[in-house]
Amino acid sequence: MAKPPNRHPVPKKGEPPAPPQQRRPATQQAVVGRIVLGLVSFMALSFVLVMVWAGISAARALPHIERAQQVAEGLDPQALLSGDTSQLDELQNELSAARGYMGGPVWSLAEGMPWAGPQFSGARALTETLDDLSTEGFTAVAEVGAGLDALQPQDGQVDVTAVAALDTQIESALSSVTEARSRIATIDPAALVGPLRDGTIRVDSLLAEIEPTLEGTARATSLLPGFLGADGQREHLLLLQNNAEWRSHGGIVGQVIHITATDGHIEFTDQVPGADFTSLDEAVTPLEFDTELIFGDRPARYMQNPTMIPDFAEAAHVARQFWQSEHGGNPSGVIATDPVALSYILEATGPVELATGDVLTSDNVVQLLLNEAYLRYEDPAEQDVFFGLAADAVFDALLSGSAEPGPALQAITRAIEERRLLVWSPEEQERALLEGTPVAGALPVSDEQATTFGVYLNEGGGTKLDYYMTVGSHAVWCGDGTTALRVTLHNDAPEDIYDYPDYLLATFGDAEETASGVPRGITRTLTQVYLPAGAELVGDAENAPLIGQHAGRPVHEWTTDLGPGESATLDMRVRSTTGPQLEVISTPVLNHRDVTPEC
Repeated sequence: MAKPPNRHPVPKKGEPPAPPQQRRPATQQAVVGRIVLGLVSFMALSFVLVMVWAGISAARALPHIERAQQVAEGLDPQALLSGDTSQLDELQNELSAARGYMGGPVWSLAEGMPWAGPQFSGARALTETLDDLSTEGFTAVAEVGAGLDALQPQDGQVDVTAVAALDTQIESALSSVTEARSRIATIDPAALVGPLRDGTIRVDSLLAEIEPTLEGTARATSLLPGFLGADGQREHLLLLQNNAEWRSHGGIVGQVIHITATDGHIEFTDQVPGADFTSLDEAVTPLEFDTELIFGDRPARYMQNPTMIPDFAEAAHVARQFWQSEHGGNPSGVIATDPVALSYILEATGPVELATGDVLTSDNVVQLLLNEAYLRYEDPAEQDVFFGLAADAVFDALLSGSAEPGPALQAITRAIEERRLLVWSPEEQERALLEGTPVAGALPVSDEQATTFGVYLNEGGGTKLDYYMTVGSHAVWCGDGTTALRVTLHNDAPEDIYDYPDYLLATFGDAEETASGVPRGITRTLTQVYLPAGAELVGDAENAPLIGQHAGRPVHEWTTDLGPGESATLDMRVRSTTGPQLEVISTPVLNHRDVTPEC
């Protein structure tokens, strides 16, 4: 049997001994392994400890967060804007307790963990935002609400000095709410578990309701002192539109009220029906070239028609020229509103009684003014007297101070959002405050952020039958990059409308058609569709031909004649290079319906 090789040969005589073989002792390898294993174990243990500690903290904070969310959801924005702070103490206590369990280095480590991290960071961000908002923002909003009495007329006068002082408070409250919305916008709801996600969305919705009211109030407190004569007497015109006969901004000018304002004291110095102004053979003032191309000179020959012009700045200028040509004076500001806005005001003032014995409420004022008056009084002069009594009663109630400040502000804000309250001023500083807001009544604007259509309705027969009309308009993006716009009109007039009074139908005596050639009982509508500047029409629009451009916007006109129960629909497809946000600005009407465009 062979011998195994000698692993340690004996060196020959005279040779140095061989160096020992380099080997890592088994004990050294074991030590390294233990160190690595120890580090991994330490990291795992640290992870577990962090998660356990943070989880315990979160579990302790969660009941307070949930309760705070419940309280926040129950906050009434209008109560806050009325100065009511009764719910803030509980909200602040719950948020302070929740915040006490958050923060510190261990919580920060937990925020960096996969999946769980966004829950911890989202909970902290939401809690801190709500806490800061409740102690600063909501408190500031309530302080503003407590000071809103300054906006409320008392015996026909607004304290313009108090209004000016309120401006700083409102700006502070608005800044707090805006900052809170920005912080919440950094939280990704999709990464959160249900309760946190829902709470984040609901809190943002609450702020979204408060923010525009504060923005509008901030502009109002900057605008009102000068507008109400803090720097000297001002004259204004108030145009009351009649939505039973459509014009682009709502309806024909039914009543014109001359207002004088001196150091906040508001006086209605004159009131004239729109129909009492002289009908002119030539325009009272030159119209813009684009305006006359689309609408002719009708807006400047009849006082009922200035609101036909979709740009309220031009419409206001025309109305002002009408007044000056017949009544003189120097009216500067022009305000337009309608009976629907009056119904919102009556929600704040409560019912008012007329000399006729009628009681106007938020529920019946529209029907009384836009329909029943024509059925009750066949003489147009009697109708005008009734309209004047109603307008006086509503505005007297508002100016007397009987309305609650919060609901009154809510009513005005709603009217502005629906474009039922428009204001124009020739003063540069005041125009700057109005610019970019719905109250300015400007033409639709399309840019890198938005693609905006305009759908303006004008009654074409001189009737008061638009009281019965229902309108829907909507736009959607299609998959091929085009936009589909749909406009639908429906006539809900009763079948026996042909037997209604002549003035309502604009036919007199034995006439079977109106002066415009519209058959008795038929509702004619001229719909002007404003496309975004540079938009390209895709396909045909034979029933809505191009009739011109208005400040670079292509304008198409669609004419319909509808009898009781009849409907008509306009579909248009356009291609534009403007922004992704879609909006349709349309004439404020009485009755709306939902429509769904087809791509």
